[in-house]
Amino acid sequence: MTTTATGSYDALWFATRAAPAAWVYVLEVQSSLADIEAALADDDWPTCVEAASETLHAVVYARLILAGYQGKCPRDELALRVCLGDVAEAALLRDLPTSFGAGRAEAHAARETALRAAAGLEGDLPIRMPVIRTAKGFFPSIRIGADIEALRTRLGLAPIDWMTWQL
Repeated sequence: MTTTATGSYDALWFATRAAPAAWVYVLEVQSSLADIEAALADDDWPTCVEAASETLHAVVYARLILAGYQGKCPRDELALRVCLGDVAEAALLRDLPTSFGAGRAEAHAARETALRAAAGLEGDLPIRMPVIRTAKGFFPSIRIGADIEALRTRLGLAPIDWMTWQL
């Protein structure tokens, strides 16, 4: 069992919570962060705010997984959890300005909020999932994916459907 500043974790926690949350980070958070930077480079303020919103949605989803949520979270359920949830990033998302008519100031503020939330999540993840890029997006490297699957097998868990955590 591993003990960290935020609590004690074992192999089951890692296999069922940490690995899926790291996958959400790779698949959803990283790509949304890239969209923020691209929108800023184009002076597309509304798209930047929208991408920041997508980043925060993904961070909220990863936080839910770390807390024990299992399986794919439909968009409408995630929206409800954002509206009613007490996850810090949900509150940040509720306070984010609307993308409609957003200007430079709103875009930069939204970017900073998204970057802080993403950095906080990344700091709380016990692993950094190595990724490779393909024409269809991000996928875990073969080696770490195989290692996680071997751990799940030893724990008596079913194999991972990696696409479960795609929003």
